[in-house]
Amino acid sequence: MSAGYSSGAITGFGSVVVNGVHFDESTARIHDADGNTLSRDALRLGMTVEIQSGAIDNTALTATAQDVNVISDLLGPVSAVDLTASTMTVLGQTVRITASTLFDSSLAGGLSAIALGQKVEVYAIFDPVNTVYAARLVLPRSNPDHYTLRGVVSGWDSTQRQFQMGPATLTYAADAVPAGLANGATLRLRLSTQADGSGRWVVTTAQPATYLPADGTEAEIEAVVSSYTSLSSFVVAGVTVDASAAQLNANGLTLAAGVRVEVEGRMQGTVLKATKLELKGSEASVGGDDSGSGQEFELSGLISGLDTTAQTFVIRTQTVSYAQASFENGTAANLANGLKVEVKGVRSSDGTLVTASEVKFDN
Repeated sequence: MSAGYSSGAITGFGSVVVNGVHFDESTARIHDADGNTLSRDALRLGMTVEIQSGAIDNTALTATAQDVNVISDLLGPVSAVDLTASTMTVLGQTVRITASTLFDSSLAGGLSAIALGQKVEVYAIFDPVNTVYAARLVLPRSNPDHYTLRGVVSGWDSTQRQFQMGPATLTYAADAVPAGLANGATLRLRLSTQADGSGRWVVTTAQPATYLPADGTEAEIEAVVSSYTSLSSFVVAGVTVDASAAQLNANGLTLAAGVRVEVEGRMQGTVLKATKLELKGSEASVGGDDSGSGQEFELSGLISGLDTTAQTFVIRTQTVSYAQASFENGTAANLANGLKVEVKGVRSSDGTLVTASEVKFDN
C-alpha cells in the first residue's frame, strides 16, 4: 500500500493543507515533537508539521493523514527585539519576521507586542544553519519547564562537553546526547530553563531533528537546502535529493545552500528521486516570494463568531477579516454563523488575522 509524507507549514484548513495537499486529519494521531497528544483544534495556520499519510492523489491533491507531528524550532525567552530590522533574539538565535509570519491573537500588534524576557515558541520552515524565519509565533499557555532548540551542531568539544548551535553555546551531560555526537549532526534539543555559571544552555535531552521517509514513500518537502553538491545531490530537511530528472521551476533563481525549495518525488532507498522541484527564493521570503507579498492562505469551513461591526468571523480557529473581500454566490449581508464558506487571503498587517481577498459561499 502506497504511503505519503509531507513536511512544511500549514497554509490552509478545511482539511489540513501542507505543500498544496489537503490532508484529512480527522482520524490521524496528532502530537507534538515531545509526544504529547494534541487535538485537531490545537492546529494553527503557520505551524510546521510532518505528516505521514496514505497515498497522495496528485490529481485531486488529497490524502488521508495517519500521523501529524507538530514541530517548533524554538521555545525560550526573548533577549532582544529590533522593530526596524523586524527581528528578535531567542536562545541566541536571530528570528526574522516576514510578510507571512502569523502571530497568536494574544499578540495583537505583532512583533511590537513582544516584551523582553517573554517566552515564545517559534515555528519555522526548517533552515538548520541560518537565520530562523518565523512562520508562526505563539505564547506558551503556561510557564515552560524546559526550552527547545533545533539546529546543527558545530564547534563540538568533547573535553569541555560543549558545542555550538548557531551563536548559542551549549553544555551537556554524557548521557544527554546521542552516541557518536559530531559536528554536522542535526538535533532537536530540550534545555534546562537556567543557563550554567558560564552562561551556557544545558542540554537535558537530544534527538534527531529530521525524519527519513521509508523506501517507496511519496514525499513532498518544503525546506531550505542545507548542503548542495549538484542537482543530483543536495540535502533538504535531512533528506538527500536527486532532482536530475525533475521538472524544474527555477523562478530565475540558482539552486544552492540557503535557498528555500519545495520538492516532490518518491523515496528510492534513502534518496528522494524528485519529479518536481520549485525554487522559492531566499528564506527571507518564507511562504511567499521576494516581492514581500506573503503566503496566500485558504480556509474552508463553517462560520462562527461573526462580528459585523469589526467585519470578522472565525473558521475553525482562525479569525478572518472580510472588510476588503470580494464575494461569490452572495454578499457580506448574507454572512451568518453556521454557513459554509471558502476563503482566500493573506496575513493582516500585525499577523494576527487573515485578511480575506475572496469569500465564496459554498452552496
